[in-house]
Amino acid sequence: MASPEKKAVRPDKAEAVEVLKKKFSDAAGIILADFTGLTVEEANNLRRKCREAHVEYRVIKNTLARLAARAADLDELEEHFQGPVAVAMSESDSIAPARVIAEFRRGVQKPAFKAGYLEGRMFTPEEIRRIAVLPSKEGLIAQVIGAVESPMAQLVFTLEGVLRNLISILEQASQKAEGSS
Repeated sequence: MASPEKKAVRPDKAEAVEVLKKKFSDAAGIILADFTGLTVEEANNLRRKCREAHVEYRVIKNTLARLAARAADLDELEEHFQGPVAVAMSESDSIAPARVIAEFRRGVQKPAFKAGYLEGRMFTPEEIRRIAVLPSKEGLIAQVIGAVESPMAQLVFTLEGVLRNLISILEQASQKAEGSS
C-alpha cells in the first residue's frame, strides 16, 4: 500500500500545501511544538499572545506539513511532523515564535518544543529554550550601540568638566590680574 505522501494530492490539499510552502519559505523562524494537554482556553490564549507578537500559530495536518516542508527544501524539518504538532512562524523576527511559546510555558508548562528552524538552521528543543531568552535582533543592536556610546558619553562629560575647570581657573587668574593692576 502506498504511503499517503505518494498518492495524488487533491486540488484543495495541493493549494493548502502550496500556501504552507510559501509560509515556510518566507519564515525567518519556525518552531514546532507538541500541544498535547493544552485546554481550549489555554490554546486560545497562546494564539492571542502569538497574534500580539506577529507570530502565526497553527495546527496543521502532518502529511500536508511534511509535503510543504519538502517542497520548501526544509527536509530536516520534515521528520519532526509526527504526533500532535503546532507550528509557530514569524517572517520578521526569527526568535519571536520561540520567545512567545517560552513565555507562555512559564505559566502552563505546555506546549513542549519539538524542533526549530531559525535563520536557515535546525535547533533542538534545548537550544530553542536557550534562544528564547535572548533579546530580539533590534534589542541586541540597541545594547551594542549603548555599550559603544556609553564610554564616549563619559569621555565627553569628563572633557566638558576639564574645560569648565580650565575656564574657571582662567577667569580667576584674569580677576587676580585685574585686581593686582
